[in-house]
Amino acid sequence: MANSPVFELLQRNKDIFENRNLIIAGDVFDPMILSLVKDSTHATVICDNYVACKAMAAMIGQSMSSDFPQVISYKHVDLIFSDIESAMPKIPQADTLVLLLSKAKQQTVKLLNLLEEKLDKGGYIYTAGSNDGGAKSADSLLKPMGSTIKVDLARKCTLFKAIYENPVNTYSQPKDIDVAIGDISMKLHQDTAVFSQGKLDKGTELLLNSIAKIVPQGKALDLGCGCGVVGIFLSKLGFKDITSSDVSASALHLTLENTCLNSVTDVKIVAADMLTGLDKYDVIAVNPPFHVGISTTTAPTINMIINASEHLNKGGVLYLVANSHLGYGEILKQNFSSVEIISSSNTFTVYKAVNA
Repeated sequence: MANSPVFELLQRNKDIFENRNLIIAGDVFDPMILSLVKDSTHATVICDNYVACKAMAAMIGQSMSSDFPQVISYKHVDLIFSDIESAMPKIPQADTLVLLLSKAKQQTVKLLNLLEEKLDKGGYIYTAGSNDGGAKSADSLLKPMGSTIKVDLARKCTLFKAIYENPVNTYSQPKDIDVAIGDISMKLHQDTAVFSQGKLDKGTELLLNSIAKIVPQGKALDLGCGCGVVGIFLSKLGFKDITSSDVSASALHLTLENTCLNSVTDVKIVAADMLTGLDKYDVIAVNPPFHVGISTTTAPTINMIINASEHLNKGGVLYLVANSHLGYGEILKQNFSSVEIISSSNTFTVYKAVNA
């Protein structure tokens, strides 16, 4: 697999990592980022993505469970699989922060606002990311913190550097939202790191309305749980054995917060790469993502559909909502003997596939 453009940009500037006490955070998707810290004094890498974190753990001869948060330590490296809030007590003071930019600008603002308390005055802040993901204008976020320069521009990515001089306080926590599906009401915390803020996205809303009348029996899986709303809804329908899984530590933490907020106690929350390592279920409900960072891809969902029958009991049902133009119906028909469209809108389609 080719290295990511952001990694290649950082690799050609690898001297910024040498003999430094580092914090690396943000959209850490390329495991090769870890190779850049070998000559640092100490490196703390906060990784939200379970797949990338497992790969980095393997690079230092370590393994990971499906728990969160987790800290994997080896020599001068601490690898933290966690949302940023839970990670904060585990992060030592540093003289250099390398922030890999999120496609969500407010998430970058949040990370800067939180992590500056771990950064020495006069320390360095670097931002790196793709130009079409906001890296070209990242200096506007850094200038209030101190003098800022452009270090490098390559592979359609930009690297900025700031000297940390001034604290900033520009992040506002998203407000809770209220969701009502039929007779079921839920209150949900929000997080800028997790898909769809400010309201329930239309695809998930259509999915919940489509499964509102199913009989609550057997084991259920909220796959790619995001804020946890599907698992909470399944619990309120009457399911007693529910697993909510996601690849994102921020999503897992938010799901935990929301289950507590809604007094739901029968949801098990685990880290997982789609269905890998998960059990068999009677119901799987999923609104699959098709973004990784700023890139779009249907490959993970197609692979999940191909493997879904192995994770369904006989007679088990997969409920999948997706943008209609993505064409998952044909893939479902190739892998399930019984597939039907149970709901649709101008944008979304809800499929029901039965494992005969």
